[in-house]
Amino acid sequence: MTNSYKIEVDPSRKLFIVAVGGSFQISDAGGLAMSFLMEGSKIQSQTSEYTFVADLSELESVEPALLDMLEQAFKMYSSIGFHKLYVVESKSAATAGQIRAAAEKMNFGGEFVQSMDGIV
Repeated sequence: MTNSYKIEVDPSRKLFIVAVGGSFQISDAGGLAMSFLMEGSKIQSQTSEYTFVADLSELESVEPALLDMLEQAFKMYSSIGFHKLYVVESKSAATAGQIRAAAEKMNFGGEFVQSMDGIV
């Protein structure tokens, strides 16, 4: 699926949201990284005031080849200095399990929630 992601900066709620859905593929990774850098530059001096949210609720599947890249992404998100980190889990149990495993592998310090309502 092309463009299976969207990045939103919500200054009023101090949220930096990366929403990924569908069947995320290697061909999507480069575009997501570029969008992340572009949107992230808008809050660069205020990162510590923002909460990072990876909204994966609509993510149906992740190519196995992307799991290493996912671990690297979790490391990057953890190192940037966001105030808090959240992952909204996929509705797909198998995909949620893959994501949790990748996060645990690198000791991701964020919190997993079932929906955007769980973001504090």
